[in-house]
Amino acid sequence: MASLRFLLAAALVVAFVLEGSSPAQAQLSPSFYSSTCPNVTNIIREVLQNAFLSDIRIGASLIRLHFHDCFVNGCDASILLDNTTTIVSEKFAGPNNNSARGFEVVDDMKAAVERACPGVVSCADILTIAAEQSVALSGGPSWTNLLGRRDSRTANRTLANENLPGPNNNLTRLKDRFRNVGLNDNFDLVALSGAHTFGRAQCRAFSDRLFNFNSTGNPDPTLNTTLLQQLRQLCPQGGNASVLTNLDVTTPDLFDNKYFFNLQIHKGLLQSDQELFSTPGADTAAIVNNFGRNQTAFFENFVTSMIRMGNLKPLTGNQGEIRLNCRRVNGNSNIATRSSSSEAALVVAFVLEGSPSQAQLSPSFYSSTCPNVLNIIEDVLKKAFSSDIRIGASLIRLHFHDCFVDGCDASILLDSTNTIDSEKFAAPNNNSARGFEVIDNMKAAVEKACRRVVSCADILTIAAERSVALSGGPSWAVPLGRRDSRTANRALANRNLPGPSNTLDELKSSFRNVGLNDKFDLVALSGAHTFGRAQCKFFSDRLYDFNKTGKPDPTLDRTLLKQLRELCPQGGNGAVLANFDVKTPDAFDNKYFSNLRLRKGLLQSDQELFSTPGADTAAIVEDFGRNKTAFFKSFVTSMIRMGNLKPLTGNQGEIRLNCRRVNGNSNIATRSSSSEGDLVSSF
Repeated sequence: MASLRFLLAAALVVAFVLEGSSPAQAQLSPSFYSSTCPNVTNIIREVLQNAFLSDIRIGASLIRLHFHDCFVNGCDASILLDNTTTIVSEKFAGPNNNSARGFEVVDDMKAAVERACPGVVSCADILTIAAEQSVALSGGPSWTNLLGRRDSRTANRTLANENLPGPNNNLTRLKDRFRNVGLNDNFDLVALSGAHTFGRAQCRAFSDRLFNFNSTGNPDPTLNTTLLQQLRQLCPQGGNASVLTNLDVTTPDLFDNKYFFNLQIHKGLLQSDQELFSTPGADTAAIVNNFGRNQTAFFENFVTSMIRMGNLKPLTGNQGEIRLNCRRVNGNSNIATRSSSSEAALVVAFVLEGSPSQAQLSPSFYSSTCPNVLNIIEDVLKKAFSSDIRIGASLIRLHFHDCFVDGCDASILLDSTNTIDSEKFAAPNNNSARGFEVIDNMKAAVEKACRRVVSCADILTIAAERSVALSGGPSWAVPLGRRDSRTANRALANRNLPGPSNTLDELKSSFRNVGLNDKFDLVALSGAHTFGRAQCKFFSDRLYDFNKTGKPDPTLDRTLLKQLRELCPQGGNGAVLANFDVKTPDAFDNKYFSNLRLRKGLLQSDQELFSTPGADTAAIVEDFGRNKTAFFKSFVTSMIRMGNLKPLTGNQGEIRLNCRRVNGNSNIATRSSSSEGDLVSSF
């Protein structure tokens, strides 16, 4: 939920950093492209998501490009320019040569943006958005970018060599570098250094610390001796200086606060990192301690500093230009998209291969008829999250329960009528399915912008993906173009939907029956129980009378059993809620699988995946518990596959105007409830 917690903070920071700023800075605005390229962030994010699938380092590489751009004459995309007869490229400055990377991905972003909005969006803004999205997609905070920068017509390699902080800088030199560009030398310095919480560094950037620190012939005394031995094995004297190692030894591909914890135990990789904590009398040490204890404090300060850095001497108005090719100034600027075999493209192609109706689904289905649909839905969802932390998990459950009954056709959203027997009252949904009011609000907002265009089935599918992404999980390009059913099927909902007390055999049968596989799809999609809540009535049998034995489930951890019995006493309120994931209940991560390995799955259907003797799913649970990236990739694949279960397309079904009823009497009104309804209505 990091990306949500910082939206309001980001808005306050925007006001702060612009107050008293120069006229050029004051022209930057979060809504700069709202009429000329409203979908720019989504376009950039989709390219980035595809790049992540084949290059886990790309997020860290792009944020480094943004840093190295802004430290040289401001954030003007000068770092992207290639050498010419008149331009001496910054790419070959000492801090960038053979280490700055990600240029091809920026090329692809620019090409995609140009197809949608030719000649409108600057390379400087693309790089700024890419940096923010890289952080958000890696588990860090999200914020509202100030936009409106223009691109420089030149580069400055000399200034890049002078201004950019180096990996061997001491604290005094680091402070000088930050002050020289207009950033402060304590909070900005420490917060922005925290970007080293993900990514890699080459041996050449730190080898002096291992063998000849400050020309002493000895290693850096502030380097943990165990880490020293490991790094010496990886980077022997005279070895390959380009070998990579993780900047963050704890969680190398996540954006979190573990970087600061590493500094506290003398495991900072670069000298410039460890200096923040180990320099005697350093005023930065207390900030490191604070950020190491409090991830929220780090995220809030990081957002503040990123916005401040993004406003260093921007070119605006008539200054500079809007490059058509980020590698060169306008003139000879035909750009070609690099053709990479990204995993996301392969996944989409794989899951769409089959029936003609499935093949009609496309991530760009609304690109001309409702190009801003993702942002509209996300805005409503963010508002709902602010008053209901459970809403993300509730919406993804609605999507699951929709797709398992005659495909993803929004049948679950229909109310009962004289002719429709609503699925809302099927046993797996009755008094537990929720979030309908938020879908109403999404539909109302989409109808205001794009009347009679976007189906309720697609709104629910997008809402599920956004719920995962905004909760720290993966994001993906959602194939769209579904239409809405004109009926519901309560009887099939009762038969098809997996239940909380299902055995592994019953779960496998449920998945096979709808066209999903009974191993990877089963385990990956069950991983959505990594966030959200469940009512006591769904697991109370495990606590007191498992399988009619009069005893608790023997696969349930004894400590958790005791805690759950206190929460859910026999004969108590069956609607009391408990967290699915006992570790990080509101974050989409892989802790669900760690819980199963510790016998702390909440539902029987969860624990069955790991504890059933001889289960072929147990090894997958083990893998996903160790490797969050593997879980996220499999989850995305399975979500796309489930989203393509028997969709209605073309002239099938309809585009409902009110998600609760088929067209006819379908004027939609935003429900005004005492929770998210009031907030969304006012929004």
